[in-house]
Amino acid sequence: MPEPEPRHSPEVLVVGAGPSGLVAALTLLRNGVPVRIIDKADRHRIGQRGAGIMPRSLELFHQIGVADEITKRAITTPVVKLYEMPEGRKALQTFEMSPVLEPTPSCPYMNILMLGQDHLEEVLRASLAVYGVYAELDTELVAISQDKDRATATIVKHSGTDREHREVITYPFVVGTDGARGVCRKLLGMTFLGETRNVENLIIGDIMVDGLESNYWHMWGDAATNMVSLRPTETPNLFNFMLAGKEVNHGALSKDADGLRSALIAGTGGQGHLTFGDFHWVSHYRPNMRMVDKFGEGRIFLAGDSAHVHSPTGGQGLNTGIQDSFNLAWKMALVYKGLSPMSLLDSYNEERLPVIAEMLNQTTTLLNQTFRSRRPESAAWIKGGSLLQLGVNYRWSSIILDEQQKDYDLEDIDELDEFDEEEDAEEQLAEQRRQAVDSYGVGFDGQLRAGDRAPDAPDLSDTQSSDEHGPLVSHTLFDLFSASHHTALIFLSSPEQSYQSVIKALRQQPRDTVRIAIIIRSGALAPHVHGVQYVLEDDLDHAFRAYTVSGGCDTVIVRPDGMIGGIVRGAEGVRRYFRKIFA
Repeated sequence: MPEPEPRHSPEVLVVGAGPSGLVAALTLLRNGVPVRIIDKADRHRIGQRGAGIMPRSLELFHQIGVADEITKRAITTPVVKLYEMPEGRKALQTFEMSPVLEPTPSCPYMNILMLGQDHLEEVLRASLAVYGVYAELDTELVAISQDKDRATATIVKHSGTDREHREVITYPFVVGTDGARGVCRKLLGMTFLGETRNVENLIIGDIMVDGLESNYWHMWGDAATNMVSLRPTETPNLFNFMLAGKEVNHGALSKDADGLRSALIAGTGGQGHLTFGDFHWVSHYRPNMRMVDKFGEGRIFLAGDSAHVHSPTGGQGLNTGIQDSFNLAWKMALVYKGLSPMSLLDSYNEERLPVIAEMLNQTTTLLNQTFRSRRPESAAWIKGGSLLQLGVNYRWSSIILDEQQKDYDLEDIDELDEFDEEEDAEEQLAEQRRQAVDSYGVGFDGQLRAGDRAPDAPDLSDTQSSDEHGPLVSHTLFDLFSASHHTALIFLSSPEQSYQSVIKALRQQPRDTVRIAIIIRSGALAPHVHGVQYVLEDDLDHAFRAYTVSGGCDTVIVRPDGMIGGIVRGAEGVRRYFRKIFA
C-alpha cells in the first residue's frame, strides 16, 4: 500500500501525553504556538508513578497557572515510621524522608509535595482543554524523517479494531516525550548511555489497605535484604507500595496478584493486622541510570524519559523532564515565530545535558545508599537540599550574560593572548565554563549569578495602580514572570540613577517579548515612566535582598523559564544579551 502524500501542518507535534509532553504543549500554547499532542496508549495512565513534586517544579507550574490546583490536591511528604521485625507492629523509629522547611520570601515553595502522576496529568490536561487541545489517544508515531525546514511524521490512528488510519504530515518541529520505551528516540537512532541495574529489582504499585494510619509513610525491613514500603496517597486508603529484596521473585510476583498480596502480608509481619485489598497498578521495575548524548537536533527534540531514565530514588525524574520541556518550549516558540535563529535551540543540549548528568549521579548515590545500607533513614531524599532543584542553574551557558564577573563574559577578557588563537577564544572560554559546571549549585556561595533560578519577592506595591479610591495593588515577582516573555527588573537605588537608556534598549526588542518592571526602595519617590508595565515599591526590601548584585549592575533579565538570562550594567548590556536570543 503506497504511503499517502504528506500534508503540511503549522502545529508542533508533541509525541507522548505524560507530564513532560503536557508541559511542553502548554508552554508552547501560552506562547501562541499551535500544538498537536498524541499518545500511543489507548487510555490515560493510572497510578502514582513519579509522585514527588519538587519545589522548583512548583515554581514552574506557577508560571503556567496550575500551581494552585496542584497544591490543593497534593499532600505533604509523610514522616516515615519504621517497624521492628519480625512481628512488624511496634514502631522502631520515625524519621523525615524530607525535612519540613519554612517558606522564605525568595522561595515560597520549599517542600516536596506528593501527587500521583495520574492526578497531575489530569490537572495539566484540564489546562490544555482551555486552549481547545486534547491528547489524541491510540495514536502512534511509526516513522519520522526531517530536512532543513521540517520534520515528516507517519502517524497511525488505531480504532480498537483491525482498521487503522494512516497519515503522513510535515511539522515545523517534533517534541518526543514518549518515554524510555517510546519510538522517538529509536527512530532518531539515539542510544542510551549508562547502566541498567539487575540486582536491585523492585515491584511498585498502588494498593488499597485498611488498618494503617494515613499520616505516616510505613516501612518494614530494609532494601539490602527484604523491604516493604507503604506510602499514603491523596486518595483515602490507597497506598503506594514498594517491595524489594534479594529473596523476592520480582518477575513472577508482579504478574501474580494473590502471590504479591501474600508477599506484602509476610513482609509486614504476617500478623493479619492489615487488610490488603485491590491493586490499582503494579509494575516490575529495574533501576536505570541512562541518558542520550544529545537531546535532539534539527527539527526533532527529546525531553523527559525519552532522553534520560533514572532510579526511583530522589524523586528527580519527572521533575527534570518538566524542566526539559520548559527550557525547550520557550526557545522553540521564538524560532517558530521567526524571532530567533535555529541556533538558539543548540542551547537546549548545552544547558540540559550537564543537569541530567548530575541528576543521574545524585540519584545513583541515593540508590546505592538505599540498597546497601540496613538503615533506611540513611537514604532520606534530601541531603543538604540539592534535590529540591532550587540550585539547578545554567551558569556555563553561551546564551547567558553576567557583567558582574569577567570570566563569564568574553568581551570583558583583556588578555586574549592567553588563548592559542584569538579566533578560538570563544570556544576555549566556553570550555572553561563547562569545566566549572556545578549544575545543581551544591558548592555555590550564595552570590546570585546569571544562569541561576530567579528568586521570588512578595509585597511589591504597584505605584501605577493606585488612585484616590483604592489602595496599591501588591505583586510578587513570580506573578510577573511568564512562560511567554522575558521580564526585565530595573533596580533603582537612588533618584540620580539613569535608567531611560535601559528602557529604550528593552523596548527595541521584538514586540510582546519583554515586560519591564522598575523596582524602587520603600519610601522612595516613584518615577513617572512611560513604556514600562510596572513601577514597584519594595515595601519590605525583599527584592533588593534577593537580587543583591555587584559590579555596578542594576538590570536583571529573567527568561521565560524563570532563569536569569542576564545581569547587566546598562543599555549596551541589554542589547548584548538579546543579541544572543533574537535573530
